[in-house]
Amino acid sequence: MTTRLIILAGILGGCAWAQDFYVAPSAAFIQRTMKQLSDSTPEHPARVRVLFYGQSITAQPWTSAVKKELKQRFPSVQFEFHNPAIGGCKSPSLVRTAEPDLYPWYPDLLIFHVYGPMEPYEEIIRKTRERTCAEIILHTDHISTQPQANQEESDWRAGQMADIARRYDCMLIDVRAKWTRYLSENGKEAQSLLRDTIHLNDAGCALLAKCVNEELLRLPQMGDGAASAGRVTQIGLDSPAVTRTPDGALTLRFSGNRVDAIADGSSSGGALELFLDGKPAAEYRELWAAARTSTLGAGFPAPWFPAIKCVQFEQAPLAETWTLTCLEDSTLDGGREFKVEGSVTGEDGTGRVSRRFVSQSGRVVIEPGDWSSKGVASGFKTTWKTYPCHAGTLPALKAGESAMLLQGAVNGEHILTVSPGTGISGFRIYRPASAGIKK
Repeated sequence: MTTRLIILAGILGGCAWAQDFYVAPSAAFIQRTMKQLSDSTPEHPARVRVLFYGQSITAQPWTSAVKKELKQRFPSVQFEFHNPAIGGCKSPSLVRTAEPDLYPWYPDLLIFHVYGPMEPYEEIIRKTRERTCAEIILHTDHISTQPQANQEESDWRAGQMADIARRYDCMLIDVRAKWTRYLSENGKEAQSLLRDTIHLNDAGCALLAKCVNEELLRLPQMGDGAASAGRVTQIGLDSPAVTRTPDGALTLRFSGNRVDAIADGSSSGGALELFLDGKPAAEYRELWAAARTSTLGAGFPAPWFPAIKCVQFEQAPLAETWTLTCLEDSTLDGGREFKVEGSVTGEDGTGRVSRRFVSQSGRVVIEPGDWSSKGVASGFKTTWKTYPCHAGTLPALKAGESAMLLQGAVNGEHILTVSPGTGISGFRIYRPASAGIKK
């Protein structure tokens, strides 16, 4: 179902034009982000993170056209765009690469599309809801010239996406319907927008960018954002949830999984100590992340794939760089042998690609199914970093600017102590909507 609206000049962030749009009612689910964009001013600029995630279609330059238009429409906004899309990485693989790529980046807005089975597709959306406060845009497949069976599957997938969008309160952009209408109204064939049987040519990229851009609207009549995307609240130091201890530290009682500090403009920055529920933040495993590993490289069918889809850990890691090196096998029954070494931890054990690996320190865990290729040769190396999702310093900020203190905590009630408490005028608290998904 769509609603026909006349969008008047000014609603589109100051653009001096009006256009007749078909606007999906699900646009209500991106209104928190759109309000941030529309309310931004040069004196009080908004800072908004936008993540594009998917596979080769999402890696194409239509996303650059979306970025360009958003920057033009909202010139005062401090955008952070990120596009770690992986060509050929269907949903069963992307559900694993999302662990390093998506949730630790904690976007304000996620624009998502991937091919493959719908169960892992839904799992990505569910985890995004549980672990972030991101508003989510899903878009359906465009029209390709692949075999008829694939076209029928895409029609079926569109219905599945609509159901997921309904149950998880995501915006759904029906690219498939728009594509069909464009081809019919302009007397064109599907191939006119493609460079092969599925990837977009320049005209196809322009059309997909238009399909997305024309629905990124601030519509006050739809509210200021749905609570189902989680709640982002801002409080000052006068809140009953905040107290100052005799030594000058600030103690915050909050419910959520992320806290930002809002600067008062008085500090030039400096070291911070953070304690969550009485323990140093660095001791919590969930307040750390492992970045994407380096790629398979030359000699593999998909050399751009991360060598390992997801590296995990059982114990809180350190900020360091890890190297995995494949060794000569003494036997072949267990697959290629490897060793891992951390730049701080040092040598941390050996394992085989066919078996679950837990390093001696517990700072590296690799599941056998997370290897992008088990046919790695002796001498193959891949590297990755582990990094904190908690702050060790408060940067020098202007009044009203913010910086992340911690994110990734178990979503619930906590007590955070920040020492010293100087240079802070308040906090922004993120509470994901980890329950209440519709059936």
